[in-house]
Amino acid sequence: MDFLTILLPTFFFFYMAVTLIHRNMKSMLNRIAALLMLAFQFYFLGEYIKTSLLPQYQMQIVLYGNSPMLLLVICCLVHLSILIGSPATSSFKRFLPFIYAVPYVLWLIFLITKDHRVLFNAAVTDGRSPLDPLFLLFTVLLIAGYILLSVIILAVSWYRVKVVKHRQVLRSLLLSLFLLFAWFVFVTSILQSKVVTSRNAMILFFIGYLVWALALRHLVGKYDIMPDYRKLFHILFKSAPTAILLLDQKGDIKEMNPRAKQWFEGIPVQHIMSYFQFENNLPVADMLALVQQENDAQWEAQLHNPNTGDLDLVMGLELIEETDEKLFVMHLTDVTSLKVAERKLLKSEQNYKYLAHHDSLTDLYNRAALHELLQEKITRRESFALILIDLDNFKPINDRYGHFVGDLYLKHISHMLENCSYPDDLIGRIGGDEFVWIISSMDGNSELDRVVDTRLSLLQKTPFMYKGIEIPILFSAGVSQYPKDATDIAALLKTADEAMYTMKRARKNGVST
Repeated sequence: MDFLTILLPTFFFFYMAVTLIHRNMKSMLNRIAALLMLAFQFYFLGEYIKTSLLPQYQMQIVLYGNSPMLLLVICCLVHLSILIGSPATSSFKRFLPFIYAVPYVLWLIFLITKDHRVLFNAAVTDGRSPLDPLFLLFTVLLIAGYILLSVIILAVSWYRVKVVKHRQVLRSLLLSLFLLFAWFVFVTSILQSKVVTSRNAMILFFIGYLVWALALRHLVGKYDIMPDYRKLFHILFKSAPTAILLLDQKGDIKEMNPRAKQWFEGIPVQHIMSYFQFENNLPVADMLALVQQENDAQWEAQLHNPNTGDLDLVMGLELIEETDEKLFVMHLTDVTSLKVAERKLLKSEQNYKYLAHHDSLTDLYNRAALHELLQEKITRRESFALILIDLDNFKPINDRYGHFVGDLYLKHISHMLENCSYPDDLIGRIGGDEFVWIISSMDGNSELDRVVDTRLSLLQKTPFMYKGIEIPILFSAGVSQYPKDATDIAALLKTADEAMYTMKRARKNGVST
């Protein structure tokens, strides 16, 4: 009988506590429910030890073991009712410290003010309760009062809640608690009437608690009161706006959520990873090895799916260590729109820089860009020759043929200058008909003159043609050298300008050094 009524419920309550914690340890609802079951377990276990194993320590077990466990049961019952009834019962949470404190304060007062042998008289064996009548009265009133308080809290939440499923859960809990309260009152009444002995009454109490716990377990399973983290994770996994893949340590896909299936539509599962282009072209095996060292990592990637289009992605990899085998979770976030905006912004910035450093008509360097590039050369102490080219008779071309033809004339000259330049030369337009050509300085003036004459002779040999009309290219040019002639840009331009005007005044088409 002791095994059936005391020890067996102990194992049952322990099982309940373990399953509740296993379902979701982070949930306060689950933790309080598990604590309630553990309190029941230790209470039943204390009764079994008291009656069957160590009857000589009945007083100590009852006063220091069973009593605080029974008080914890009724406190957790009220706490659980508040949590289950939330949010309708959230206002009751501020009374929780008071609810937990009152029973234990009274218990301590009894232990301090009364002799323990008076509180529990082990000599009473005639069927009456061995507890002090006042102590027993307070215990019964606390148990009945807290059960009734739980009923009231659930009734309030049932009245306020509008969700049908939540109302069904609360109604079922209300009924089970009301029946538990009624059973407690009934057993207490027949005990006081001496219809049953104290031991038999305790057995009836145990039976009532066990039936109520079974009913609670049934409600948990039927209505899923306690949140199951596996179900919550599965819901999150399926509804996540990002693609989630589960990989084994070889990089093979074990599972993926609906968003991932949408992105990889039309691609066989075993070939999905080959459609990725990862940052730094790292193979999947290397990334998984890196994650095992650092636990998690993040890369940029591109997905090239011929069926749904290309995507720019941010990929996160995490190692799952709680499983028997090494598994990796790959999170893929679509950042295509951000990357498109970034590329447009970068292109816009490049265009801005290009326009800020180039002549809008000829695409040659402008004055600001040439000044910056020449300053860099001077800083590096690179020797160079600056050739200032000024077109002769450009205004008559504009006047006779129009500015449109004049612009074409300038573009033709810029193309010719680019054609006769070397890759490390710098060519720019610094005015309406003024060009600057920077070349590496030669050893000796004669060699420099020969190189410049050879290159610029192409301008003279290639006239500009417009609708069958040949317009010759006439120019004057002056040359200055760094650091031979000057050591700053302004002085170099001035020296070249003076040489060029010397040529103009002589009315010669050529170069003056």
